[in-house]
Amino acid sequence: MQPSSHHPSPDLPPHALALFDLARTEGALHGQFAVAHLPRLCSLLARPDDQTVTWSLRGFNRDRVGLHPQPMASLHVQAALRLTCQRCLQEMIHAVDETAMFRLVKDEPELTQEELDAPDEALAAQLPVDVRELIEDQLILALPLVPMHAVCPTAAPQVATEPRADEAPKQQPFAGLRDLLNAEKKR
Repeated sequence: MQPSSHHPSPDLPPHALALFDLARTEGALHGQFAVAHLPRLCSLLARPDDQTVTWSLRGFNRDRVGLHPQPMASLHVQAALRLTCQRCLQEMIHAVDETAMFRLVKDEPELTQEELDAPDEALAAQLPVDVRELIEDQLILALPLVPMHAVCPTAAPQVATEPRADEAPKQQPFAGLRDLLNAEKKR
């Protein structure tokens, strides 16, 4: 697939894109599609309906002193994702606006300290890359470990209701404990 200045499909990013070619030609792709097309992400959301992802992918070569230029790719993702606040269990919006820089390599490098400290991430791109999967990975990485509102909205007040005639009364297992303890003390 030859990179172009715009996304070839109006809906979804390509399943197989040669990122080395994108970098070599300094190509760019962009688009917007429904979050519903990202099943791993959807399983983490409160409601995936009517949420969209806006993305752009740009290839380029980074100059290096005394070495061949380094093929690179820059992925930018934006979305407003509906999560469940773990404090109040109400829905919340988590805004994602992330850019990831990838150093394109033929094979996955060893995880050395130098690799872990690198300002960009090595991406094995010898084979064509599924851009939708790459976008989904970035969105998942951008989610908070424990989603919580900065300040939870006030919960609706609990209204006490009388039990209906056809309902069994609620059991209160410790209701008679005080009487039992008092009776034991008097012995």
